[in-house]
Amino acid sequence: MTDNIPKLGIDAKNRIIEQTIKVPLIINEEEVLITIRKLNTGVRNKIRSECSKTTILGGQPQVKVDETEIQEKILAKAIVEAPFEISVEVIKTLPADVTDYLFEEYTKFAEPLQKKKIESEKV
Repeated sequence: MTDNIPKLGIDAKNRIIEQTIKVPLIINEEEVLITIRKLNTGVRNKIRSECSKTTILGGQPQVKVDETEIQEKILAKAIVEAPFEISVEVIKTLPADVTDYLFEEYTKFAEPLQKKKIESEKV
């Protein structure tokens, strides 16, 4: 039951402690650890807002969400340490299997409830 309860760290001065994980990736036949952090709500919501467009069609709002752009921007903000430049432009040049893997690892770590929701929609 407690698996669904998020964990939060607060330091002695009541500041929220940034949570990170290290994710392995094979680069030039060598295993390297990529550091990924959980994004705060403000950053995540800003990215989602930037990647959504609302138009009015027949008096009804139509929302178009660019999931690919969301993935690229989230990775650019979430990756804090890697042996490559961390930017949206560089994320776009990575092989799709690498970005999919990194994004899945981010989602499992930072948004596990979102991952469960996506998996249940696939069924």
